[in-house]
Amino acid sequence: METRHVKLDYVNALSAKKDLLGAEINLLQIVRKIKSYKAIRKKELTTKNKLRLELGKLRKQMDGMYKHLPMEGVKMDKRKNRKKKVVEDSRNLDNELSEIKKKLERLGKK
Repeated sequence: METRHVKLDYVNALSAKKDLLGAEINLLQIVRKIKSYKAIRKKELTTKNKLRLELGKLRKQMDGMYKHLPMEGVKMDKRKNRKKKVVEDSRNLDNELSEIKKKLERLGKK
């Protein structure tokens, strides 16, 4: 293999060395930032995972609490897992309304 030499004057050689050293500095800074990013990203992922686990535990605790709370006027349809309101309340209200209307009519007739 043949070696070739290029003749550069002192000013050009100095500026080329400065440019090369500047490029090395930039590359080293990029490598440092990438390592920092990876460390921060890893920390973020572990924090998110811990948060997800804690939310799961909290959700289980809340489900356990809901099982012990009374559900007044609401029944769960086990097949579809939907809530159904009890119709008795509306019937009772209708009965009460009709009774009040009858009482008003009686009072109005007197």
